Amino acid sequence: MKRTVFFRIKLPDLISLWVSAYFLLTVGLVSPVSAVSPDVVNIGVGTKGKYVVMNARLVDGFTEKIQEAINNGVPMGFTFEIELRKANTVWIDSLISSNKVRHRVQFDSLKKMYRFSEFGKNLKRNIITRKKSRYQQLMLTLEDIPIAPIYKLDPNEKYYVRVKADLETDRFWFPFNYIFFFVPFSEFETSWAQTSPLAIDPDLELSKEANGPRKEKGSVSRDVIRSFNK
Repeated sequence: MKRTVFFRIKLPDLISLWVSAYFLLTVGLVSPVSAVSPDVVNIGVGTKGKYVVMNARLVDGFTEKIQEAINNGVPMGFTFEIELRKANTVWIDSLISSNKVRHRVQFDSLKKMYRFSEFGKNLKRNIITRKKSRYQQLMLTLEDIPIAPIYKLDPNEKYYVRVKADLETDRFWFPFNYIFFFVPFSEFETSWAQTSPLAIDPDLELSKEANGPRKEKGSVSRDVIRSFNK
């Protein structure tokens, strides 16, 4: 069942938003989003429990304009599209599994704290922090994101993981959809970034590992994935 996250905007924040938006549109002191080049880097793939998981980081994700909007109470979100594909030599590469991960943050000006949330397939968490560096780290980082059950991978095949990110603004409601209509947040989008070819290690007995003794909570095994240089 799809969940919709609602944010409460307090009157002081709303007034500040109108002033900030007017300043952005009339004075234009903030450079356009297209001036930066956000990118997804450091993609890592491993396993955790019965799942293939991935890590990655978004760089150049916070422009001055985005940070100013967040500090004025605008709920901002990065959406990460993640795909696990099988590399085919003749036909188009096959999509094995995918996950769409949404990161959201909103600043509470009264309590002086940032509310972060992460939602995706087999993934849900909410974190509150007062530190700007902490919320930015959370927003820009993908950590142990499940993308497919291990049994879906054939040791005789090669796979790769690819990911892209964009700034999701199409869910703004009144009055944000009008305030930021002319501000090009929608131009923020990365290209696809992908790993080198990967394969399940055929020497490992995956069924025994999946049903064996439980590992310490939070531990991640990297042994079942082999990487081949391009």
